[in-house]
Amino acid sequence: MRTQRLSAVLTIVLALLLGAGSAHAHDFWLERQDGAFVLRYGHRGGEVLALDAAKIKTLSCRKGTEAPRNVLTSATVAPKQITFSGPCALVSAFHDGGFWSLTPDGEKNLPRNQVPDAVKSWRSQQFAKWVDVRSPLAGQPLGDAFEILPVSDLSKVKTGDKATFRILLAGKPLSGATLAIDHKPLGETDDQGEVRVKLRAGTVESVSASFRRAVKTPEADSEVFEASLTFEVAR
Repeated sequence: MRTQRLSAVLTIVLALLLGAGSAHAHDFWLERQDGAFVLRYGHRGGEVLALDAAKIKTLSCRKGTEAPRNVLTSATVAPKQITFSGPCALVSAFHDGGFWSLTPDGEKNLPRNQVPDAVKSWRSQQFAKWVDVRSPLAGQPLGDAFEILPVSDLSKVKTGDKATFRILLAGKPLSGATLAIDHKPLGETDDQGEVRVKLRAGTVESVSASFRRAVKTPEADSEVFEASLTFEVAR
C-alpha cells in the first residue's frame, strides 16, 4: 500500500513538473491532402488518434475580403478526421477540450468541483490553422482566441531560413508564449508577441505555440492555450 501511494505521489509530482499532462501532448492540426483540407488530432507524422467531433466548435474558411465562414456543417466527419473542400486562403479550427483534473489515479476530463481528490485542474483550448503562403491574407488574423500569425513573408522563406511569428491572445500580442516545432521548444515571444525560429521541414512545416495562465474559478486553476500553424515551405 505504501509503495502504491508513493508511486501515485511521484506521478502527480512528475505531471506538475511537465505541465498540463498527457491530454496536451497531442497535436491538433490542419493540412491539405488530395486537394481537400483535413483536420486531425494525435501525433503529426505519426499516429492519428480518434477525433471527438462534438469538441470541434468551429471550422472556418476565408478566401477573400469577406468575413470567415464556418464550414463545419458541410464537412465530412470520420472517426479520425474531418474533411472539407473549398478555395480557402486561411483555414482554422477550434477544439474545446473542456476541463481536466489531475488525481492520484491519473487525469479526468472533469472540472475540479466534480473531482474531490483533484490536485490540479485546467481548461484546454486548442486551435489549428492553415495558411496559403502566396495569399496576401496569410499574415492577417482570423480572430481565434489564441492564434499564430506569420510576420515574415512565408512565400520567400525556405528550409533552413528563419521566420518571425507573432502570437495573439484575444487579438493582442502575447509575451511569454512558447513556440515549438515537433514538440521541441525553440523560443518565447517578446514584448511584441514575436519570436524568430528556423524552419526545418522540406515541404510542409507546422509550428505550434502554447501558453498557460492562472485563473481562480471553481472549475480550474489555469487555462491552457495551444495552437498550430501549418503551411507549405517555399522552394
